[in-house]
Formats: sequence, C-alpha cells, structure tokens
Amino acid sequence: MIIKKFKGNYLLRIEPNEELFISLLNFSRKHNIKSGFFYGFGASKSCIIGRYNEKKKDYDWKKINQQMEIGSLTGNITYKEGHHYLHIHAVLGDKNLKTLSGHLKELVIFPTCEIMLFIFNKKIERKYDQLTNLFLID
Repeated sequence: MIIKKFKGNYLLRIEPNEELFISLLNFSRKHNIKSGFFYGFGASKSCIIGRYNEKKKDYDWKKINQQMEIGSLTGNITYKEGHHYLHIHAVLGDKNLKTLSGHLKELVIFPTCEIMLFIFNKKIERKYDQLTNLFLID
C-alpha cells in the first residue's frame, strides 16, 4: 500500500493482488484510526458481493472471478465488538460494461485501487440490532 497523508486524511493506493479488507484493516490498526469514511475507484480481479435479504435477515453472496472495473467504492471504518469494522459498498463493471452493485465481503485488487480516506476524531461503535440481525451504527 502506498500512503500519502494530507492534514489528517489519507490518499491510499492499494497494490496489485492485495485484498482490500485486509489492507484497510491493517492500515487502520497501524495508524490508530478511530473511525472514518472513504471513497475510491480502480479495478479488481475477484470479489464477493451481495445484497441484504430481508426475509433471511442475512446476505445473499455472489463470488465473481473476473476482472471488474470499480466504478465507485464507498465505505466507513467503525468499531464492532471492540474491533475495527469495515462497511463497504461498490458499483462494479464487467468487460461488457454492465454493472452490478452491492455490499462487499471481499475484493482482490488488480491492477490498482485509489482510496481517499477522511478520518473522524471520534470512535464510532456498532450495536447489534435484533430486527435486522445486523450491527448498526449506534
């Protein structure tokens, strides 16, 4: 990961073959990030993307093993049960320029991903919500 710091915020370049969640979680721990918001773009070679299923109160996941353009990547860094937690959504485009969007579970970068990270000076926690079976911002 290439890191540039600007007045407390960061421009990050995720390197080829890095897994996005692992990279961002490691970065957050190393730099003692309390919470934040980010957006980005780039490309990936594989991912797991899904959508929330209200009836199951869980996600339906789809594994994609092909090059996808990351047209939009948005997310936040918070805390869940005392640990850093990432909530990330993406709009991805295939070789035919057809898009799909959803909640990310995994994303392997290739060739690059550029992320602008805005840091919050307060630790934001998530709390379990029984209605949705999700950990929501408290």
